[in-house]
Amino acid sequence: MSEEITVVIVDDEAASIRNLSNDLCVYSDVRILETTTSVEKARKIVIRQQPDLLFLDVEMPKMSGLDLWQNIRADVHADMRVVFYTAYDKYVLEALRASAFDYLLKPYLPEELDAVIERFRCVFYRSRVNMEQSMRRLLADDCKFAIQTVTGLLFLKRSDVLLFRFSDVSRCWQLYLSDRTDYKLRMSVSARDLMNMSVSFVQISQNSIVNLDYLCSIENKTLECHLYPPFDDIELIASRRYFGKVKELLEIL
Repeated sequence: MSEEITVVIVDDEAASIRNLSNDLCVYSDVRILETTTSVEKARKIVIRQQPDLLFLDVEMPKMSGLDLWQNIRADVHADMRVVFYTAYDKYVLEALRASAFDYLLKPYLPEELDAVIERFRCVFYRSRVNMEQSMRRLLADDCKFAIQTVTGLLFLKRSDVLLFRFSDVSRCWQLYLSDRTDYKLRMSVSARDLMNMSVSFVQISQNSIVNLDYLCSIENKTLECHLYPPFDDIELIASRRYFGKVKELLEIL
């Protein structure tokens, strides 16, 4: 599977984090973004990272995992799922009431964790396929769509999008609009996610995806890309690998 499932782990016991992290490394499509033993830091980490899956210990000092989840729910994306895990089964009902995706009792068995991951995969990849189909239908006629940034939800048309660039510093894709504003996207967003939004969004290099509506030309020798004015001041270089794919896409003779 090419898509990554991003994970954050919050547990006041470092040993528990270490064990869960090691167990999750077995899954090639799971990437741990960050872990913390601090409830105080957890809120900022989860809101900043916006993972797909949050593993949250229930019994922690100062604030329970259940209370922490209720505290941050309004600030995370709607598709984030939480797995509560604890040594005490008395919290199962409370976890379910808190809209837990799943529940693990410590110490869990490998097959129990595997069942959680498999269940999440079914939800995660099905939602990706549905989103891709919906976005393609919407963007075919340049209808408005919503895209989640790290600061909020943007409502755009395809024509509003100029390009996307991957930032090596922040390790995420950034969205550049035709009004020259830019926005950081969630770290879990991949190049494929962006290109699935519209057939007009085409990758020209490892770190650049452009809206073909604004692409004027690509020089054969230098692979320098030129955008239509007033965006002709933006420097873009295609790679040989992706230039070939662009030509195939446009059926150049």
